[in-house]
Amino acid sequence: MKVELLSRDEESATFLIKGANTGLMNALRRIVISEVPVFAVEELYIYENDSPLWDEFIAHRVGLIPLKAEYGTYTPTSEVMFQLDVTGPAVVTAAHLKPSDPSVVPVDDKIVIVKLMDGQRLRFDAKARVGTAREHAKFQAGLASYRHVYRVEIKDEEAVRKGGGDPAKIREESSSTAGLSDASLSLLKDVEEEQPGAVNLYKNPDQFIFYVETYGNLPLRDLLRAAFDVLEEKIKEVEEEI
Repeated sequence: MKVELLSRDEESATFLIKGANTGLMNALRRIVISEVPVFAVEELYIYENDSPLWDEFIAHRVGLIPLKAEYGTYTPTSEVMFQLDVTGPAVVTAAHLKPSDPSVVPVDDKIVIVKLMDGQRLRFDAKARVGTAREHAKFQAGLASYRHVYRVEIKDEEAVRKGGGDPAKIREESSSTAGLSDASLSLLKDVEEEQPGAVNLYKNPDQFIFYVETYGNLPLRDLLRAAFDVLEEKIKEVEEEI
């Protein structure tokens, strides 16, 4: 299997993967989405709440604040406590959460929990634990998707133009390493549906475009490393069962 990086920024990356199959791509996609372990608040102990929101609302909002920690420094049983004590007037944000372990912090300090008026107070303790998105979406660390590499043979240029495409540019894309872009592929599928025979789309069965995005719980590199660690564990479990 060969992997080529097509594009990358701080939060996402797109790869060209050759010599793989749909099963492997889908397994990796599912692991990124639902099985990478990260921290999230599980329990809230509210002592004072004079805010406009009920206790349940506060607990829900705090539970959905993504938390980041260095991969490899925690285990499936790790827990961290947070304290919050704010008296208004104030906008209570994730920055007001004070962790017992400073290595576990909110991904974004600007996430708003609630607005307090003059004299109103919010005070609680929160317990965060490690979990996966198979349990709850608050543990989801990222997003991933894949598709086959497609190429095209244009039979009717006028049909492509009517569909909003540039035949010359599409041919150039088709001959590139990564094949057709998502936008061109979508356009050509519409052309094919509207006028059968105008284009012939070819799918490379062992070549894929794989996209991955982190929500900030883990840096992109660590998110992928964690996903491959989980995949390796699953393969070992299957081998042991066999």
